[in-house]
Amino acid sequence: MLKELCLFFKDIYQNRKLLVQFSLNDFKSRYAGSMFGIIWAFVNPLVMVCTYSFVFSHLKAAPAQGFPFVLYLITGIVPWFFFSDVLSTATGVFREYSYLVKKVVFNIRILPTAKLLSNLYTHFFFLAVAFVLSIAYGFFPTLQTLQLIYYLFCLAMFLTGLTWITASIQPFFSDISQLIGVVMQALMWTVPVLWSPEIFASSPWIVKILKLNPLYYVISGYRDSFLSQGWFWQHWAQTVYFWVITIALLLVGSLIFKKLKPHFSDVL
Repeated sequence: MLKELCLFFKDIYQNRKLLVQFSLNDFKSRYAGSMFGIIWAFVNPLVMVCTYSFVFSHLKAAPAQGFPFVLYLITGIVPWFFFSDVLSTATGVFREYSYLVKKVVFNIRILPTAKLLSNLYTHFFFLAVAFVLSIAYGFFPTLQTLQLIYYLFCLAMFLTGLTWITASIQPFFSDISQLIGVVMQALMWTVPVLWSPEIFASSPWIVKILKLNPLYYVISGYRDSFLSQGWFWQHWAQTVYFWVITIALLLVGSLIFKKLKPHFSDVL
């Protein structure tokens, strides 16, 4: 499994130019049939942010650790949008590009990564929005802000392992895409995007359980980076736990892909 994992990263490096071009084409083609094109990639999440911000801040449904709620919301929802978009689009990538799957000469192992890169363009846009909003509220970038690079890498590695598994299973079990959609609706409420851990002050064991979700580490890390609330090594136990889970996903995902790849052409 470790050998397969090393070969994957070698393939990524060797095909880096192809990946960038492929991801650009994928991003453009996603909205090619609509009048406003790629604008929709930014409008939908912005509307969601504005809606959540209005409802929760005005109704005071959730505390925000002393920060303006809109700032607390956007610094947590930006990584969530990226995770959600990559998982939903990369899961069906082998079926979407079945004509490439059937080509022996094309290295289909890079397709989930191409979807990840494709979603980076909107992710960078929302990172910029979060930066502007943070500065507007008086939270200027510091050295701790550079940790965003680390947490983005964490999220990319976690998604790589996860999408290897879901994308490899999808050709044989197409309902997994719908299942993921249902799970995502519930999963969003288990990470600190719309709520703050302080609402569980009387039941700290709930937070300990919620922290078992690796996304908790990444979303909290994004927010800490934007608001300069500490360094990632201060949460060493969570860091170790996250990377154990992520490496396990990468190894298992690599194995599942290797086992199922020879049968893709038969079912697509």
